[in-house]
Amino acid sequence: MNKNALNATQFSVSTVLFAAVFALVTSMFSVNAAAQAMPSQEQLEQLQSLPRAQQEALARQYGIDPSAIDQFNAAQRDGDSSAKQEVDVVSERSGNGDTGQTSSSFMSENLQKEFNRGRSELKPFGYDIFSGEPNTFAPVAHAPIPANYIISVGDVIHVEMFGKQDESFKLTVNRDGSIVLPDVGEMKVAGMTYSLMQEMIHHEVQERLIGYKAAVTMGELRSIQVFIVGEAYKPGAYTVSSLATISQALYVAGGVSDIASLRSVRLMRGGKVASEFDLYDLLLQGDASADKTLKSGDVIFIPARGDMVAVKGEVKRPALYELKGDETLEDALEFAGGAKDSAYLQSAELRRIVKGKRLVSTVDLTAEKDLNRELSGGDALTVREVSQELDNSLMVVGAVTRPGYYEWQDGMRINDILRDVRHDLLEQADLGYGLVVREQGPRRNVKVLQFDVADAINGVEGENLRLNERDQLVVFSRFETKAEERDSLSRYTLSEQEREYQQRQRQLDAYRDAYLNDVVNTKLAGSSESPDAENEDKIVPLRELFTEKQEEEPTVKKELAMYSRQNLLEPIMQRIQRQRTATGTAPFVSVAGEVMHPGIYPLVENATAEKLLAAAGGLKNGAYTEQAEITRWAIGKDTANTDYLKIDLAEVINGEVDVPLQGRDRLNVLSIPEWQNTYEVTLRGEVRFPGTYSIKRGETLSDVIKRAGGFTDHAFLEGVVFTREELQEQEQKRKEMLAQELQREIASNMITGTGDANQSYDQMRTLLADLMSTPAVGRLIMDLPKVLSMNGSRDVQLKDGDTLHVPSRSDSISIMGEVQMATSYRFDSELTVDDYISRSGGTKEKADTDRIYIVKANGAIEPYKGGSSWFGFGGGTDLGPGDAIVVPLDTTYTESLELWSEITNIIYNSAVAVAAISSI
Repeated sequence: MNKNALNATQFSVSTVLFAAVFALVTSMFSVNAAAQAMPSQEQLEQLQSLPRAQQEALARQYGIDPSAIDQFNAAQRDGDSSAKQEVDVVSERSGNGDTGQTSSSFMSENLQKEFNRGRSELKPFGYDIFSGEPNTFAPVAHAPIPANYIISVGDVIHVEMFGKQDESFKLTVNRDGSIVLPDVGEMKVAGMTYSLMQEMIHHEVQERLIGYKAAVTMGELRSIQVFIVGEAYKPGAYTVSSLATISQALYVAGGVSDIASLRSVRLMRGGKVASEFDLYDLLLQGDASADKTLKSGDVIFIPARGDMVAVKGEVKRPALYELKGDETLEDALEFAGGAKDSAYLQSAELRRIVKGKRLVSTVDLTAEKDLNRELSGGDALTVREVSQELDNSLMVVGAVTRPGYYEWQDGMRINDILRDVRHDLLEQADLGYGLVVREQGPRRNVKVLQFDVADAINGVEGENLRLNERDQLVVFSRFETKAEERDSLSRYTLSEQEREYQQRQRQLDAYRDAYLNDVVNTKLAGSSESPDAENEDKIVPLRELFTEKQEEEPTVKKELAMYSRQNLLEPIMQRIQRQRTATGTAPFVSVAGEVMHPGIYPLVENATAEKLLAAAGGLKNGAYTEQAEITRWAIGKDTANTDYLKIDLAEVINGEVDVPLQGRDRLNVLSIPEWQNTYEVTLRGEVRFPGTYSIKRGETLSDVIKRAGGFTDHAFLEGVVFTREELQEQEQKRKEMLAQELQREIASNMITGTGDANQSYDQMRTLLADLMSTPAVGRLIMDLPKVLSMNGSRDVQLKDGDTLHVPSRSDSISIMGEVQMATSYRFDSELTVDDYISRSGGTKEKADTDRIYIVKANGAIEPYKGGSSWFGFGGGTDLGPGDAIVVPLDTTYTESLELWSEITNIIYNSAVAVAAISSI
């Protein structure tokens, strides 16, 4: 045969082969379950041997994308060396196999979770293992060959001959069940096992070919066709490997549907059940003994699932499980992987539907009787969690170095936990006040015991209290705000606390939650379970228990220290507020007056006035110890009476008198008569000994000047500036009021259309900016020489924060306002106001020449009438050193803004005062 004839023949044969192969390739992307014709390995090898150009030509001829050739050739190259890697036969399903709903492409995962909120959280167990979707029906021919594999028609046997000449043969079992081995002859192998076939070929080679040995392996395995029906994800006919099992076939078919049974997958062969496969055995125990090898024509039938039970709560694998036979509660726990360590097995909940009604029962999963209880369809087993409450423990919270839970032992006392002040307490700890919060009785009412922290650590009897199980030991800070802590504690201590802040904050939150959660649970319990339930929504603020008039809340709240009294007492007070004493009074007491931390405190066990003073941080320096007052409300049959008890505070502090307290008592600590805190005034400038001086109540300005040694020879007494803090605050408020009034007046003019709106708006912005930028001085105008010469009859009584500014002798005079150039000049007694104005270039167009005034050196204001006099005399004003001439703006020039006159006066007068102070 010539070369052309050979190529023609090869091309003709390859055309048919190529059509068959590409039919196989295109089936990978088809969803049709019909079986595809499978070409033999020899045909595939002949096709692969064609040149690339002929392969592409054939592809175009049959309408196939030539790019598929690369995929086909790669699969053929890997066939013998790596068990023939093919495209994945299963990919992820496009829909949600658990709910039967298609996942939305525009809906994010988080949004889908939110959308499905409220639906059952439990999912049927085991369905996700077969959650793939088949891509192809090609057989899987890569598995190892078992010894009992039955040889049949279509199998390929590889025989390697070793002897004088090494040879290799690929023998396909033909239709009569035999193979033909060259130089050996025909051998019947169909129906033999793989191991028996190997022995037979070895024997025949050794008998017939002297000096030769054979190595026998399996090549390509035959494909078989099986049917998967029932509740399969995609039922139909599938071509699988002759080694495929039930589970492998299910995997190729994409698994099962949402309502399929996993407990009774049946292998039907010849119309009979050849095997019943319980997938739970495979999934839960790894038992695949029922996973039988398939034969051609087998049918895998998947029935609908049976009854389901729900297992949830503290189990390792909460889910819905299918029942089969007579499973018990013990089986349900095994299905769920067993209970978690936090499970409370003695009291689990079992819900069951009986005759159309839902019933609930409590089962003990540690008892054999309940574990053997049979399950029914629709049962729901909930394993609860053990209580979060810690038994055999107590809690330490507050200004301690190691807060948290500690083991409780019988006979334990406070100094068994807090052993050393330096090592067990923080630097800011209050050593005089600590609490033990104790629950008692079935209602868990709170009982509060107070102790002296330092004495308890030192083992003082009566303070070193004996602790009970679940007590809470609370140690407070002696500061109420973080600012106080920062000012008082060392930088090293603060840095240590900052490193531990987050952990301590979690401890504090846990302490607060222990009370707040109890308050919530008490309210949720319902009115029928609590004798005080009718008063649950009638809790009044604690202040109203002690006074009718409420103090205004501060506009700026200070940031509390972490372990301040207010921070740590708040959750205790909320809990106690729902309790009542035996007399029906609220278990709180109040302290006011000259104490470090006035406020409301819980009524402790054996409460006394001495303990309440310790809770309040002790007395201030100004406390009057000879007498204090206790206000007590006594509730009678028909009315409530108020009594006032006088006590000797010094005797109480010294322990000579024990004054017991009861609920709603109010202790008022008086201040020493005529007591005052330290008041200070400041003298600046030309005094002999300037500085800050402490004063007593009623002290005058002349007294302090004498203490300061009087004035220097350079003092300019006519120009002193006396400022007072309360006047400064009033001046600032007045400025703000004027600014608001000016805005309203300008807005009114713009709405009514009077004047030039654009000009008024620009002027308003300028004027407001000048007004708000001018500092409030708080100057008290006085003629100091006259005050000092009156022998105290017109003396100024000083207040805290007063300041006297005494400037040096001045020889200048200033001019400001609506003049061409505002400046200062050397004082000349021969010059008049008009002369100084002329030297400044005269007045501007908007100047109000009728309202020119003089700001004297002492701050007094005198109007200047010289310019408006008809005769030019008699209305002049005497000028002196340090005075200032002010030419105001004409307020009638535009829009008649009457406020402008007052505003400009404030600006100019403040400027004069600031200039005088700055010159010192």
